[in-house]
Amino acid sequence: MKITSRPIAAKSAKEFLVYNSLLPSIREKYGPSFDFLEIPEVLGFDAQACQFGIICTRYYDGETYNWREENGGAGLGTQLSLEMVRLIQDFRRIDIAWLLQHPAGSWMREFDLQAWLQQFRNNRTRGHELGISEGEIKRAEEIIGTGFELNDQIFSNGDFYPRNLVKLPQHTVVIDWEHRPGFRACFIDYLPNVLAFAFVHMFNNDPWLAEFLRHSHGVFKVGTVDLRKAIMIKAFEQGSFWYDCKRSDLFPHQTKLFRMALNDQLPI
Repeated sequence: MKITSRPIAAKSAKEFLVYNSLLPSIREKYGPSFDFLEIPEVLGFDAQACQFGIICTRYYDGETYNWREENGGAGLGTQLSLEMVRLIQDFRRIDIAWLLQHPAGSWMREFDLQAWLQQFRNNRTRGHELGISEGEIKRAEEIIGTGFELNDQIFSNGDFYPRNLVKLPQHTVVIDWEHRPGFRACFIDYLPNVLAFAFVHMFNNDPWLAEFLRHSHGVFKVGTVDLRKAIMIKAFEQGSFWYDCKRSDLFPHQTKLFRMALNDQLPI
């Protein structure tokens, strides 16, 4: 039976390295131990095909999800609220020390909370542009500055939300392993931040948000204060991203989530 491939033009040398070397190593070392997660299978590559090379992954003919910026997950019901927690459980199995010693992972850096805080303090203008007041910025600094109680850092694709999932009968494939600099979508991040990244992308689906937080707390025992901190961080980052994209229709949703977390009004 012929396997259908999906060509991906790498956008950077680091992305090519992740697909070409790191993902195959993770499949080999951890694939059998994953309960639910499927890492994309790389079938071949051509380093000379374009500026950064082309990778061919297996094409997975499974269920995809109708997430768009405009709908914020509104049509998904509570689908994936538990499944995404299960995927994070599998990601948590990947040993960060092993990853950082791997030739294709040694360049990665773990999310640095103090560096993020410094950037946040120095970028007050962006906060104001997003509609966040000076008083709210100061309160957020104080809350986030105490750090995470659940300080596990885990590896994922960074861009972890429903649009990048393909559901198969027994597993779910996580696609899109593009390298993105900065603090928004990180390969190695705090577990609460990974949860928060998914959360802020489902801004238009209140039942999903509530179910996702319930499952997250039940499985990981992540505390409300940690979730508040992480959601403020990722809502600020996503809001900034959409502000830079001139999406005035989108970034206010992130300001709303930032304020919800700041004021301890999460649906849990």
